[in-house]
Amino acid sequence: MSQFMRATRDCSFSELNPGLSGPIRDYFQAHQLGDAEAVTRLCCETTSKKHASSKLTDLLEGEPDAASQLAILLTEDWLVWAFHGDRTGTVVSGARLTVIKVQAFTARRTKYMQLQVSGFMNDSKEYIRGNLELGPELAAQKFCEEVLQAVNKVKPPPRKKLFGVISD
Repeated sequence: MSQFMRATRDCSFSELNPGLSGPIRDYFQAHQLGDAEAVTRLCCETTSKKHASSKLTDLLEGEPDAASQLAILLTEDWLVWAFHGDRTGTVVSGARLTVIKVQAFTARRTKYMQLQVSGFMNDSKEYIRGNLELGPELAAQKFCEEVLQAVNKVKPPPRKKLFGVISD
């Protein structure tokens, strides 16, 4: 069982938590991505709340945010996400679809959707990999599928060679 209860909903940019939409607008402006509301093709927001845990668990694992929000936006060219935790504050990051790999899967133990993103975030020269954790809802599954399709559209997976012959 997860120490968090997560719920994901699909939404428009204007329906995002105001604590996330402001920093996202700033990110879009700083990276010259256009008007966030106008260029966002798809958007979802996940709310996470921590279950009560023991003092020993907190000591061993640290004290994570008791409540947090995660917004993920897909544009024609970028995947952008913003995280806000009650302890850690707000962080916005993103990557061009052409320089990332994505995998979507359901975590076995928690049954929550996860979107694993790896590549060069924010045009950095450092290769990074991390998981964006969503809820178990159909909205989370559909969002992950759309992101996978968008990345594969701009950067198709390599065709495999089987016995020297290219196959699909």
